This record gives sequence, C-alpha cells and structure tokens, in this order.
Amino acid sequence: MEDVLRRLGLLENDVSVIKTEVGVIRTEVAGIAAQLPHMATKAEVMAVQAGIAQVAAQLPFMATKADVSDAKTSVIQWIVGTVIAVAGLAFAIAKFVH
Repeated sequence: MEDVLRRLGLLENDVSVIKTEVGVIRTEVAGIAAQLPHMATKAEVMAVQAGIAQVAAQLPFMATKADVSDAKTSVIQWIVGTVIAVAGLAFAIAKFVH
C-alpha cells in the first residue's frame, strides 16, 4: 500500500508539472492567436509581389550590375587617359618654358 501511495504522490507531482507547462503553452498560443489578425495572408503577399513586378516592368531604364560594371570601366579608362594627357602637356609646357 505504501508503494501505491508513493507512486500516487509522484503522479500528482507529474500532473502538477504538466498543468504548469500546459498553462504556459496556452499563454503562448493565445499570444500567437492575438497576432494573427495583423499578419498578411498569402493572397496579400502575392498582391504585393505582383505590384513589385509591375513597377519593375515599368522601369526598363534601371541599370543591371553588368551595366554598372561597364560604366565603371569606361570612367576609369577616361580618367587614366586624361591623367596621361595632362601629364604629357605638363611635361611639354615645362620643356618649352625651361
């Protein structure tokens, strides 16, 4: 009989722990449920994606990475060419002045 009472005491402790954990889970579920009305539905997300696609289609002048890279290369070439030309002019002027 004492073994049954000991086991019953352990069972009561376990049930107490389970009740506490279930209470915590209920609180968390209630918090999540309270946020659901504020979350976007799949249809709303798809509508936003469609809107983004429309805006992207209306902006064909947007530069791609390749366009930016080509422009960067072109600018660097112009700068190097200009520096060489200015240096050549400076040396030519210095030669005539001296």
